[in-house]
Amino acid sequence: MRIKDSNLADFIEDIHISNNGTYYFFEHFIIAEINEGIVYTWESAQDIIEAAIEHYGENPSICYITNRVNKYEVKPSDWLKFFRKSYFINGYAIVSYTERGWINAILEKFFLTTKVEYFSDLYEAVEWAKVQAKIRNKTNSF
Repeated sequence: MRIKDSNLADFIEDIHISNNGTYYFFEHFIIAEINEGIVYTWESAQDIIEAAIEHYGENPSICYITNRVNKYEVKPSDWLKFFRKSYFINGYAIVSYTERGWINAILEKFFLTTKVEYFSDLYEAVEWAKVQAKIRNKTNSF
């Protein structure tokens, strides 16, 4: 399910469109829909990292949800850089609708150092991201 086909549109704070895809900014998370045929690398991610810092500020703590509605490749070794240098990502959700997508997601997990969850439903991923925000807010309030 694409964002445009969901009931999440009323909650979008901002939309960032790049050559790599469309990124929807919500209060505590970003949902990415990467374009068909893209090879997503550390260099590709620079644009969204800058946009996220501009939107959320210098020290945000958000979840990143990749809504895999298109076929594209991820250079998994670059995710080490992404999560090491993008300290503000406190959770990563993969929403996949195909068997191949699930296999790729499992492989990616080996390269990630942050909390990762897999979903076949976009709404479940969003609920998970909201729970992560509540946990984070409780931890930071003490």
